[in-house]
Amino acid sequence: MAVTEIVEALGSFEIELKSSTPRETLDAIQYFGHIAIVPGRIDPAGYGDGLLTAARYVGVVRSRRVDDDRRTKRVEDATKIGGVGMAFWLGDEDDKGSVYETAVEPASATFATAVTMLLPASGAVTAGTLYPVSGTYSGRHLYETPRKAITYVCDTMSTTSVPVGWRVNGDATIDAGPESDLYVTDPTCVIVKRGAGEDMHLRALPGTTGVSRDVEDYSTRVVLLAEGEGESIATGTADISPATSYKDLHGNPLKLTRLVSESDTSITNADTRAAVALNQYTSTRDSLELSTTDYDVRGSFDVGDYVWVYDPDQGLVDTANEVTFRGERINPIRLRVAETQWPVTAGYTVAYRAGDGTWWDLTDHVQFESQSEVRITVGEFGRALTSAGTEPVGSRPNSDTSVPGAPTFVQPFVGSAYLDGRGFTRARVILAWNAPNNVDGSTVLDGDHYEIRWAIDTDMIYPATWSQVSQVRWMDLQTWAQPFAAPDGDWQVMYVAWGESTAQLQDLSPGVGYDVQIRAVDKTGNTGAWSAVTTFVASEDNIPPSTPAAPIVAASRIAVQVTHTLGKSSGGTYNLESDLHHLEIHVDYEPTFTPRESTLKAKASATSGMIQAGIPVVVTVPVEETSARYVRVVAVDITGNKSGPSDAATATALLIDDAHISDLTVSKVTAGTITASWVMAGEIKTADTGARARISNDGIELYDTGGTRTLFADASTGDVSIVGQLKSGTTGKRIEINPTNTLLPEIRWYPNSGSDFGFINAATTGSDIALGMNSSSYDESGVQCNSRVILSPGSAALEIIRSDNQQRRGGYIYAQPAAAYVGYNRAGIDGGKLYADANQTIIGWDDGGANANTMQFQSGLTRHIGRWNDFVVADSDEGLFTGHVTNNAGTGVAITYGPTMDSTLRVMATVYDNVDHYLRVSAQSTTGFSVDINPAGSGNWDLNFWCFRT
Repeated sequence: MAVTEIVEALGSFEIELKSSTPRETLDAIQYFGHIAIVPGRIDPAGYGDGLLTAARYVGVVRSRRVDDDRRTKRVEDATKIGGVGMAFWLGDEDDKGSVYETAVEPASATFATAVTMLLPASGAVTAGTLYPVSGTYSGRHLYETPRKAITYVCDTMSTTSVPVGWRVNGDATIDAGPESDLYVTDPTCVIVKRGAGEDMHLRALPGTTGVSRDVEDYSTRVVLLAEGEGESIATGTADISPATSYKDLHGNPLKLTRLVSESDTSITNADTRAAVALNQYTSTRDSLELSTTDYDVRGSFDVGDYVWVYDPDQGLVDTANEVTFRGERINPIRLRVAETQWPVTAGYTVAYRAGDGTWWDLTDHVQFESQSEVRITVGEFGRALTSAGTEPVGSRPNSDTSVPGAPTFVQPFVGSAYLDGRGFTRARVILAWNAPNNVDGSTVLDGDHYEIRWAIDTDMIYPATWSQVSQVRWMDLQTWAQPFAAPDGDWQVMYVAWGESTAQLQDLSPGVGYDVQIRAVDKTGNTGAWSAVTTFVASEDNIPPSTPAAPIVAASRIAVQVTHTLGKSSGGTYNLESDLHHLEIHVDYEPTFTPRESTLKAKASATSGMIQAGIPVVVTVPVEETSARYVRVVAVDITGNKSGPSDAATATALLIDDAHISDLTVSKVTAGTITASWVMAGEIKTADTGARARISNDGIELYDTGGTRTLFADASTGDVSIVGQLKSGTTGKRIEINPTNTLLPEIRWYPNSGSDFGFINAATTGSDIALGMNSSSYDESGVQCNSRVILSPGSAALEIIRSDNQQRRGGYIYAQPAAAYVGYNRAGIDGGKLYADANQTIIGWDDGGANANTMQFQSGLTRHIGRWNDFVVADSDEGLFTGHVTNNAGTGVAITYGPTMDSTLRVMATVYDNVDHYLRVSAQSTTGFSVDINPAGSGNWDLNFWCFRT
């Protein structure tokens, strides 16, 4: 279960769910939903789509595999969810996606415009931050995915000093532009073999490194064959600059010309694309793979960032760079992080986002990995992924007819045994192979991936030992008549990217033979033949169980009873390895004796099922002796590997077991444990007073230390009374009644995950009771709030409140026998409200200040408290407004409403002046009105009016 992230590629992830995962959760996980992996423990439902940007990783679900969880030995007890990164929405590894079926042709477009034009028409990816890039781009894109097209644009507009790239974020937005804007190009992390630690501005990661440097692809000139056929092929060229320093045998400058074919490149872009191709081959090709025990490297760098790498032993030194780390000057080289592979460990939140936008918390159901090494690749991640041209040079026919030949395995394979996360011994093997040519002898230029398939070998399994056969899972067997049959298609298959030459098979049965084959597939889908069957034997199980803890023993004169909780000597219980088969019981008279055949008294079955269920081993060993005896146990796995002996436990005869008592009649028995198929008694109780339990013909009773009866199940009526808490479960979705005696009487409802809950409680005064119903808390603009209903004698309330101080924070309804309130209150300040009683209704807005504006309706009376809108520019649907216009002399004025009103307005107007006037509304329409006065205004005069829309 790991996550692989690759620059500008799909990568992959796999999450394993526990067998206890609820069915409704499994049913909710559908293909093409999204998995978010977030550092820390949070509630996905509370954060919603904010997790898409907060997550360390977001991936697309593409596979579900139901398997044996290797614990219960039943199929369908483990579900593995797998998929790829968000780059999938631009196009997948098979060039499926939102393919352009109509040509997209940017012409002299800016970088941002070109990328925007090439985004998927489906809307699966939208523009995020598109940083400016100098220059313009012209081209034509048809029958290809947005991922190939956008990569082509970025490569074309890149320069040596300003490389250009892209990335798809967790919220399905794309950022594109210069790498310096997308990633950390001034390293803050240095990778070293020795001297790891922290400095003020640098962090050094520890680990082992594997370094490769070569000039296999070194070129001094590129000739790029662009669009066209035959003699009409357009070409572009680029030469190395400055000139190469390498010489041939005769002292001439080295000349290595590389032919690159890109039939979809136009003549205008041919030279630029040739320069892009040449830039990849003008220096040595450096790559470094780091395995670090610092498994959480996030914060040091992300995929795509640049880091310092310093290893003088491997020649990773660049005198042009000088960095001071912990007072020491070093000269590291600067390389880019191309790929990381990291485990999903406890401490992460794993959430699933369904297609309808709902979130499911999977954290409690995930089988997390143990903390393990992180694999980091810097420099490159496969030549095929950076190759400029993938077409064969020549006439370039429309269909690719070249077929890859069969790869050949390099033997012997390297393998080892290991303990998986469940404690079972499994085997792994590393396969290696040589890349093939095409069947016509030409070099494979368009390789896409390898397919590897393997299955149990039927010729080698028959002479296997029983211990070897015991390693084979039930799901791998076929029928009772023929447990193993020749592989007929039921192979297990894995895919490896082109350019890789090794792969690791895991989860193999130790000591069992396997058949394996490999074939090559090119980018057109042409599939080569399978290689000849190669057979190998997985590594034997040579890992003994851990030394068990000392047993617990009790002795009688004739026997010793041994109890073991299947724990390791280092501490704990039920933590021995899951491939445990039995315990050997050894007894002797010396505390430091060495277990041998003569001291072996018994073998007690001890299996993974007992470990999972917490069932101890209890065995009685017949040993007739009254002196002290010492007992040591040895753990044996299903292959027969034996652990070291446990520390000795001693016991002296104290008890007689029931096998040596033929009959017993007593009036009183004092014993630690009684085991019987049935007991008939008038009454069974644990004590006469104090905390006790009692079973009688009355029913079942429990009492506390004070003698109060806390539970009574009446045998005659079936009635049950309980004093204390009642729970329907301990985790997940459940109900709790009276959860704690420090609160009011209360019923709580818990969700599927998290600690929040909704509840109903009650408070009483005298003979009255009040009820409260509360939702779980939620975030409202950074403040935790609840929704609640309170039903009290004489009032009822529905409101949104703050969780910390119960202060209203939003809308509310408050009802009393004499009045009702509906309103809005936030931080003690009122907003809009409605008040009603037997005599009046008040509707309006009142924050308690001078700007209150309300309408009051009383018996036969309507009042308005506040101010009317003074006309400046009206809204087209405004029904009533006032106006005040000052004029300078004149005999009238024309007023315009501003917009065209939805219907005609009726105007009531008056004149304010120091002389009397005759006033007439001379015109009115939906756009305005005119007023004439006589005589003319004396200097400045005011027109005051009301407008009613009819």
